Amino acid sequence: MDTKRKIQLERLFYLEFLAYFTGQVSRKDLVARFGVSEQAVTKDIALYAEEFAPDLLTYNVREKTYIFSGAKTYFEHDVDQSLFTLSGKSAISVDVKHEERLSNWVNTSIKRKQSLDIVSTITRSIYQKFKIEANYYSIQSGNKNRLLTPLAILNDGLRWHIRCFDHNDSDGKFKDYNLERFTNVVRGEKSNVTLADDKEWNNEVIVKLIPHPEAEHPETILKDYAITANKNIEVKLKICSVGYFLKQWKVDCTNNAEMNPKSHQLYLSNKAELIKNGVSTWAVGGA
Repeated sequence: MDTKRKIQLERLFYLEFLAYFTGQVSRKDLVARFGVSEQAVTKDIALYAEEFAPDLLTYNVREKTYIFSGAKTYFEHDVDQSLFTLSGKSAISVDVKHEERLSNWVNTSIKRKQSLDIVSTITRSIYQKFKIEANYYSIQSGNKNRLLTPLAILNDGLRWHIRCFDHNDSDGKFKDYNLERFTNVVRGEKSNVTLADDKEWNNEVIVKLIPHPEAEHPETILKDYAITANKNIEVKLKICSVGYFLKQWKVDCTNNAEMNPKSHQLYLSNKAELIKNGVSTWAVGGA
């Protein structure tokens, strides 16, 4: 395949990616991403409709936007690559090995592979502000039907979560839902719930970390994390993300530094302050 054809294939892949995961795509999206003319993009869209997936896009004249119809995609899409791209953390490519330049190994995942149809239904609902009706498996209550408004995606370093408003909760709570636990997701009605109403998403706290008090060589930890002696690492986080962060970095959150310093190199030095500012006790290791 010649270079010109490969570049065009990348544009067609990106066209399908946006339509599938956000529900819509415009000529301006491709012009901005690839720096090509609208005339070139028009030819790309015509080619995609004729040779790749004739039924996937429908044109909305009023909005001047191509809408995802629900038809089968032509390209294969990777869940993690797609979600990281939607969150602005990586580039998307038709070939997932395209950007690889060095021999590498990335930690193996034992998570269940999530359905692309479920993931894309959720991401389209976030982008277009719809509720979803879904079966969701939880540790506490097993499989239950849920009516949710999905609002954002979060990654805790191990798995993806969906920040949602729970319409079944009598108190009307915003919660995080493990993406792998969703089944049978169906788009519902338009939702008027927004992230502006989610206090734990919009309010931030400062997490203060120090080398573990029982570490045999704290100077090594100071070096690892570029900590100046007798100083904290100060990390600004959304309230709803504090628990994920502390777990991912294996921070000792016990009151008296009781964890093994070989596995927990960092210690949380402002636990009481975080709880006072609205962080849940479970997020900082309990009482």
